[in-house]
Amino acid sequence: MDNIFCKSQTKEKIVLVSFILCLLVSCAPVESQTPLWIRSMETLPKVEGFRQSGVFDINGKIYVQNCDAGGNQIWMRYNEETHAWRQSRYNTLGCVRGENSTGPDAG
Repeated sequence: MDNIFCKSQTKEKIVLVSFILCLLVSCAPVESQTPLWIRSMETLPKVEGFRQSGVFDINGKIYVQNCDAGGNQIWMRYNEETHAWRQSRYNTLGCVRGENSTGPDAG
């Protein structure tokens, strides 16, 4: 009888360890599956007086377009290495007039 009882305890331990391992692996965060543009939003600062108007992936770089009530436009660019944002361009009336609206890195 003792032999059967020991085998039963061993099987229970194996099942318990397997369950715990599956639980730990399934709950672990996987950054590589989350798109960069979503991860970059975690560090995006709010620009006072402006609202976010769009998020763009242009040539592998992440940009956010911000517009204010007067139609002015600010482009922010994400630096993947430092996880920081910087202003890359300001366009007066860039959100309301097509001729004033240029891309984030346009010269």
